[in-house]
Amino acid sequence: MRNVAHLLGGIAAMGLAAPVAAQSTAPNQPSAPPQSASATRASANPQTVPPDAARDGGIADIVVTAQKRSENLQSTPLAITALNADTIKDKGIASAADLTAIAPSVSVTISPASATNMQLFIRGIGDVDPILTSDSPVGLYVDGVILGRASGSAFDILDLERIEVLRGPQGTLYGRNTIGGAVNLITVKPSQDFHAELDAGGGNLGFYQVRTSVDTGDIAKSGLTARFTYLHKQRNGFVDDPDSRDNRDPGAYVLDAVRAALRFRRGPLTLDYGFDYSDRSGYAAAFQLTAVRPDVLAYLQASPKLGGGTPNVSPNRLDRVFLNQGVMTDRVMGHTVTADLDLGGVTLRSLTGFRQWRNRNAGDDLGGNANLVGFTVSPAILAPPNPFLPLGVTPLTLFATQNVRRQHQFSQEFNILGRVGDHFDYVIGGYYFSEHSYERNPQNFLLALPSPVAIPLTPTLQINSFGVQLGSLYDYDHFNESKAGFVQGTYKVTSTLSVTGGVRYTDDSKRLEQRAPLTRTLNASFNRVNYSASIDWQATPTTLLYARTATGYKAGGFNARSVNSGYKPEALTSYEAGLKTDLFDRRLRLNLASFYATHTDLQLQQLQAGTGGASSITVNAGKARYWGLEAEITARPVDGVTVGSNIGYTNRKYLQFLILDPTTNRIVDVKDTARFQVGATTTISAFAQWDIAQLAIGKLSARLDYDYRGRIYFNPTTVGTPYNEVISGAPRSLFNARVALADIDLHGAKAELAVWGKNVFDQKYRLYGIDFGGLGFAGNTYAEPATYGIDFRIKL
Repeated sequence: MRNVAHLLGGIAAMGLAAPVAAQSTAPNQPSAPPQSASATRASANPQTVPPDAARDGGIADIVVTAQKRSENLQSTPLAITALNADTIKDKGIASAADLTAIAPSVSVTISPASATNMQLFIRGIGDVDPILTSDSPVGLYVDGVILGRASGSAFDILDLERIEVLRGPQGTLYGRNTIGGAVNLITVKPSQDFHAELDAGGGNLGFYQVRTSVDTGDIAKSGLTARFTYLHKQRNGFVDDPDSRDNRDPGAYVLDAVRAALRFRRGPLTLDYGFDYSDRSGYAAAFQLTAVRPDVLAYLQASPKLGGGTPNVSPNRLDRVFLNQGVMTDRVMGHTVTADLDLGGVTLRSLTGFRQWRNRNAGDDLGGNANLVGFTVSPAILAPPNPFLPLGVTPLTLFATQNVRRQHQFSQEFNILGRVGDHFDYVIGGYYFSEHSYERNPQNFLLALPSPVAIPLTPTLQINSFGVQLGSLYDYDHFNESKAGFVQGTYKVTSTLSVTGGVRYTDDSKRLEQRAPLTRTLNASFNRVNYSASIDWQATPTTLLYARTATGYKAGGFNARSVNSGYKPEALTSYEAGLKTDLFDRRLRLNLASFYATHTDLQLQQLQAGTGGASSITVNAGKARYWGLEAEITARPVDGVTVGSNIGYTNRKYLQFLILDPTTNRIVDVKDTARFQVGATTTISAFAQWDIAQLAIGKLSARLDYDYRGRIYFNPTTVGTPYNEVISGAPRSLFNARVALADIDLHGAKAELAVWGKNVFDQKYRLYGIDFGGLGFAGNTYAEPATYGIDFRIKL
């Protein structure tokens, strides 16, 4: 009830708007005359239906392509949030890592091992495991091409025109691994006219960036247009490591990225080619110890008396942490080719994608302490006859990891989009996806063991524990292939009532070739039929009511860290009802959704520590149900002022959570105490945009954003992870602000000057947590502190 009260209080306190407020005409696209919501809502060709313009100071429409067709957002019978280019710029969104708070029930976090390892959750559903054999249940797409791995997906994407967030299962049109939803990042297409733009900025922590883009316009009247963009940005770290320079402190990075987009239009044919490349070098956020078992802490506290450093343990963010970290590099490359052939009433579409990611982590310190020393013995003590072979006082590594990872993928999709008469629209498609991933991941860690007798080290120091330095290695290749066919149709029963139905068949096959820590080859295949059905009623020209049911599935497979032979797919069935309406002559927009979902065969990673030893396995050991409410509200109470809020509440409950009880060596059901990971129960965001005045030199405006996220957990139970409560992320509230002077006339060029701040009140909150329960400690990484800066943009 506390969360419900908080939700209702948030509605009362913030009660207004969603991020879709602002101007909706896409960059480089002409605007169209206003249309009513009951006008024809779909077109097979997304380039031929520009969004409606705002009329009489009302809230503008935005066009989305969530159902493979161009549709008015307010006429699309889905729980979908869309952000246009202006909102993306105002909120400072550069990559998928910035998606938190853009829509109800969306949570994003970054894992410690890499700045590009992202966990994206929608309606409480997502995955935290960065292993390359694990699929995310939320699909992330760039221009319709899925990113096969969550690891490496948080790279900077240049020239974002629109972001669409689809909440709930999208198994019919988007396929497997979208049981939580799907996010499509859509880039700007080349303009018919010549444009050039330069964007430069700087800020605290040594931040600066330079971004430039050029549109060629129609080249020699050939129908060929092109757009080229380059970005460089860098920043020092936000936690001081005394052993490193500022540009090597935790959180520091240097990024170079390029993008090229080509478009050829001739008659009924439109060809789009996109290329992107990103090269990032940086250092992981600082991992610090939050909790340590008393005997392990006593062992580590001997370090300064032996000539080493003092252990740092704190439940709060530290500004100074000694670490031993190497550089991390991420190189991402992508090619996308989209072809549309309009045959008059029928459109043929081909979408081809190739993507590649390479990652090298030269060393990540997940012990939060460098310069520690301690008395250690040979690992031989752990195997019969258990000899005690002292190694003396040596440097200690609590937990450190290195990594070399590679992934490349190819996908091909064909669509036939058409209309039969005036009443029936359809989409028919075929899909193919193949992927190869590789990882080599050595790890080193410390096991502190009690000594049966005190060990004298100096005349004044004796210890009751000794350390054993151990290592492990994960080395494997993973192959993944998926094929699917789907069909969806919408029948207009009357001028205001429509029904939609779709079905998809998917066939998956996977292979794991593992060399360490054990040698094995595993093969598995799965197939599944998913469906969706909805009914929508355009009750008035500005009010849509809809109900929808849909299914989705997350593919089965293997966990390279798991000793078992694999796991089955997950399945989810969702029921949803929604309302979309514009009121008071489009001065108020209200979108509501409610949902109920059942989730079976949850893939749960468990540490099974019993009388026969300990091992990590992934098993289908869970069932869950979810219900929730979501609201998006936008208002323009007076000209020049737009305010808004989106609010999400998800009530989650395990119906089954089976795990091995280490005290009894029996499987028990801990459904009543198990936690859901990362996804917050309650999310609230709000904003206020004020066009203050039209001055002689330009247009002055200000924007304030607020983002609330409830408590999050990083592990499901305390079995094997005893510090789960201690390292959990407390509720947090963030404020971002931006003041801009736009439309500055510089001899025909248009310029904009803006000052901005993120997390302006310096909220210190936990970004991620790892519980090394078996080793006796746990810790967290923390999010960025307050950052601020200035941007200058000029466009010809």
